[in-house]
Amino acid sequence: MSHARYIGRVGALAVTLGVGWAVATAAPGVAYADDSATASSAGDTTSASASASASADTGTTAASAASARSERRARAEQRRQEVRDAAADRRAQRQAAREARAADTDTDTDTDQPERSVTAVSVATVPASSLSESQAESPSDSDPAAPLAATTLLTAAAASREERQALRRASVAPQPQVSALAADDTPNILVIGVDGTNLSKILANPLNTNLFSLMQGGTTAASTIVGHTTISNPSWTSILTGAWGEKTGVINNVFTPWTYDKWPTVFNQLEGLNSAIETTAISDWDVIAGIAGAGSTPVDNNVYFTQVTGDTDWSKTDDRVGDATEAAIAGADLTVPNFIFSYFVGVDENGHMHGGDSPEYAAAIQNVDRNVGEILAAVAASGEQWTILVVTDHGHQPQKGIGHGFQSPPETSTFVIANGGGFDPGAINLTYSIVDITPTVVTLFGGQPSADSDGESLTDQSDSNVYPINDDGALRAGLLDIIAKYGYPDTGTELRLGLRTIVTSVPYFVFGATTQLTAGLQGLVDQGIPLISLVAKIAIIPVQFVGDLAYVATNLAAQIVAKLTGVEGASIFPLWPPAPPSIQPQPDEGTTLVDLFAVCGDDPASASFLRCGAPSIAV
Repeated sequence: MSHARYIGRVGALAVTLGVGWAVATAAPGVAYADDSATASSAGDTTSASASASASADTGTTAASAASARSERRARAEQRRQEVRDAAADRRAQRQAAREARAADTDTDTDTDQPERSVTAVSVATVPASSLSESQAESPSDSDPAAPLAATTLLTAAAASREERQALRRASVAPQPQVSALAADDTPNILVIGVDGTNLSKILANPLNTNLFSLMQGGTTAASTIVGHTTISNPSWTSILTGAWGEKTGVINNVFTPWTYDKWPTVFNQLEGLNSAIETTAISDWDVIAGIAGAGSTPVDNNVYFTQVTGDTDWSKTDDRVGDATEAAIAGADLTVPNFIFSYFVGVDENGHMHGGDSPEYAAAIQNVDRNVGEILAAVAASGEQWTILVVTDHGHQPQKGIGHGFQSPPETSTFVIANGGGFDPGAINLTYSIVDITPTVVTLFGGQPSADSDGESLTDQSDSNVYPINDDGALRAGLLDIIAKYGYPDTGTELRLGLRTIVTSVPYFVFGATTQLTAGLQGLVDQGIPLISLVAKIAIIPVQFVGDLAYVATNLAAQIVAKLTGVEGASIFPLWPPAPPSIQPQPDEGTTLVDLFAVCGDDPASASFLRCGAPSIAV
């Protein structure tokens, strides 16, 4: 996602020197420097006069600002305390209601009913449906079961998933198994997206305790997207819309805002379902922020962080995403439903820079795990229940190089973790897919997934659960065993998708190079360097035009190849390239979360405090 990192500065300097030489040759007598010097001198005089006239008010203004800031923070703290008190009252009321319902249930229950027994079996994983009634009642009389073949289980589970999808498309789908949280009048759901992360690498490091604790307390799938592209934007669009890239027509990492007019995002769908749902997106990749801000009704709070200066491994930038997520949870309005999507880019960036088998890649995963631990602490401190889903878009090649985009098992390896009411703790699911995230979120908020969705709610797939004999070594071994069973697609599919990746990447690189080059030229313009800034300003127009023409030509070929290789949503229109996502980034890292609470929002009890001004999304 950052392949053209240095093109802007070097290219801008080269273009500026070239155009400058042409200008100097055509008009060697132009004397902009003298005029600039005169203007600068006049500006200095004016500035000095203005400073002198304003100095008398400086002390008064500073004192007033400090006083106003103190008052705002005092009011904010008072409102936060009121929110905490109100939340405590609501929790007490809910607990009393639960106890009352439990008492009613105990009264109505037949006390003569035999107690349900739990049987420990000596196999790595056992599907719940495979235990016969006689085995459940008399486990000691039966012989130990033989280990189940993971390939057989996966095949059977895939067939079950296809049957459910066929029923849903025929409009006779069974009612979703809504979790306990979905029955709550104000559910809270957090989706954590970790870009380019191999589940096997999470499991390989015992220090990744927080992600593993979510697996132990929830249901996990070692899923795969084999047969689909392993490029980030198509995969994240699938996660955030519920439709595969072959339908949406997203073929590379160029953000196309018109896509989400036809394929609504999870934010659009939730806003349409219930406008009271407070939706928040927190990310450190502008394409994710662009997706969140696109469509008919964008996300309520679009929080975007650019790379922290000097943060070469992206750890500090990911930390800002984690800190903002904690703040959003702590400041959530508990009287309304809340949905938060938090996206971490650091693992993928380190995979590109060092490879998926590198210590840097492992360290990036561990950094995300630490952030997840802090997020879980914020959830616990809130006193509220949150359903937490964790997902990745693709895996990573072990060696340094391309990273992903093709069909090797490390690239197509994905995972889904579902933790919360209604999801069995310590279970492994054999059918979860990344495309199921949006249908699940919609279902948990009481809605019905779109009939056009390729995914289905995770709450409908518990019949594909298997249960390791323990939630530690056996859980790890079961997941790793499933990952080891995945392979390449058939040769035709591999060649088809490989060709698509190569051809569709060309317009993306052209688009990125043009954006970086024009940004570099604009940087020279902003510096106000005599003559050089003028030349850079003149050069922007032809550079942009030539870059756009190159994009049109390469994108035309890419869309044709995409169509021929199975992307039904591919289209050459709009012909001209879109503008890059234009999102107002958050203040620099010197701005604290306390500052965000006190300054950026009107109500610290709402996640909207995170939004400093209305973000502008390119359309």
